[in-house]
Amino acid sequence: MKSLKRIIITVLVFSLSFFSLAGCGALKSEPDSARSGSSAQDEETTQSKKQAAGKKYDNVSAEIRLSGSSAEVEGTGAEADGGTVIIKKGGAYSISGKLTGGGIVVDAGDEDVTLILSGAEITSSDSSAVNVYKAGTVTLEVSDGTENTMSDAESYVYDGSYSDKTNEEPSACIFSKSDLIITGGGKLRVNGNSGNAVKSKDYLTVENTLLTIECENNALTGNDGVSINGGEISITAKGDGIHSNTDVEINSGKITVKSDDDAIHADSSLTVNGGEMNLTAHEGLEATLVTVNDGTVVINASDDGINAAQKTDGVTPAVEINGGDITITMGAGDTDAIDSNGNIIINGGKITITAQSGFDYDGKAELNGGEVYLNGEKISEITNQFGGREAGNRPADENGEFFRGGTPPTDENGEPIEGKTPPADGNGGFPGGKTPPTDEDGNFIRGSRRGFPGESGNNAAASASDSQSA
Repeated sequence: MKSLKRIIITVLVFSLSFFSLAGCGALKSEPDSARSGSSAQDEETTQSKKQAAGKKYDNVSAEIRLSGSSAEVEGTGAEADGGTVIIKKGGAYSISGKLTGGGIVVDAGDEDVTLILSGAEITSSDSSAVNVYKAGTVTLEVSDGTENTMSDAESYVYDGSYSDKTNEEPSACIFSKSDLIITGGGKLRVNGNSGNAVKSKDYLTVENTLLTIECENNALTGNDGVSINGGEISITAKGDGIHSNTDVEINSGKITVKSDDDAIHADSSLTVNGGEMNLTAHEGLEATLVTVNDGTVVINASDDGINAAQKTDGVTPAVEINGGDITITMGAGDTDAIDSNGNIIINGGKITITAQSGFDYDGKAELNGGEVYLNGEKISEITNQFGGREAGNRPADENGEFFRGGTPPTDENGEPIEGKTPPADGNGGFPGGKTPPTDEDGNFIRGSRRGFPGESGNNAAASASDSQSA
């Protein structure tokens, strides 16, 4: 009986499996038989485009093909209005072709959007090339093996639904009010003809992209922060190369900046954890807190190489170097390789400085480790070359700032405030036998914060004082 039951059960299981497989086969074959040759061809074309994009997406909402002053949209979630393409829903959108006089607008509520650049060239005649008006996070995927170019207008017209005349937005060739990520192994060139090149009012991330930027103002801006995670970035900017009102973090990648202002600027903290940087600028690295943990940094600057300036209330400015290989070459004149309105702390790394002034600080300086070379000589301690306020022998006002004109301020007893007097040598005379230069009324000639102007504007008196005290 048990054997008979086993046989019956086996037969029933076999039968159910057979009908189930047959049913599945029927369901699968039914759509295939219903397809027309045209739809099968369309699916094949779409799939080939996905592969050409360099990254496979399960669902591409629409293919956007640019042609002259117009665009064609195949799919859902986007529509073309002449040369303007408006993306209204979240999803991935492939963009290819050349567009003149138009742009891409993203108005997708709080949904995430991915723009896949697959050989796209966009030039706007009156606004941004890409304007993210509303979205969750927007990813600009630069497809492997493709070359893409974005150019904005030289002047913007603020009369559309997606612009703000009061705040003058958009305000960059690639502009986003949402978090913006630029990624992918292709090439992207951005021309900021009006001002800024790439700007996010939230957070900006750049990774693994070959990015070339030329702009009239700032190149890469993230109001809430900027993170660089690989790729190769080349910047020529009249403003800052990389800018944030908060923090900037450099983790990896190769970055070359030629800037008329700061190469990399953050109001709060600027942290370098790795990568290779070659910076030519007015100032190289600037923030309230500048920290270098690793990486190779080469700076050629005309003002300060690394500058910790008071840009965040309640935080003591500081430059902290824990590792890495840093080379700083300064221009002549009133310049500092490492300048801090607070402290300078060096715990490790190799620092090579060529400059008239290696260090200038208003707080404390510590050399706890690493190797530091100043003008070819290895140093064992950090000293104020031009003498910050800690040096205490230059005229200052009631706030401790160095005097910039007139006679040194005095208290009710006629003594210089905070004991500040013009620099003197060991014999009570002025360095080099020179007195600070004065005008015809006997007032000190307006000079720099770091010393009295000497011959040829090179702070000769201050330099002499420093050389005697060294």
